[in-house]
Amino acid sequence: MAIISSHQAGITHQELKEAIPESLLSRNIHLHWIDKSRSGNGVYTLTAKIEIDGQILLLSSKTDDKALIDNWEVHDPTFHTNSLLIALERILTDPANEDILISL
Repeated sequence: MAIISSHQAGITHQELKEAIPESLLSRNIHLHWIDKSRSGNGVYTLTAKIEIDGQILLLSSKTDDKALIDNWEVHDPTFHTNSLLIALERILTDPANEDILISL
């Protein structure tokens, strides 16, 4: 049975499980953190540190989605958008990262 866990505040266990691609749900996955950093010209780099079956990965993706960045610090459970979760989904579905994840 796979174990899916997280130290990242603002993402529930169920949300994390739903964000993980179906092909990885049989693996042991631990989300250490998700962060953003400004790359310039309104572009941000989204980065996630994820452990899959004991292998640590730093995965990233670029975005210019201002709404995602503006709502980054909103941790209200009644708020309709959880930017951390959306960022994780974008990181995991980035074509370059999908290739890495498929190769595991």
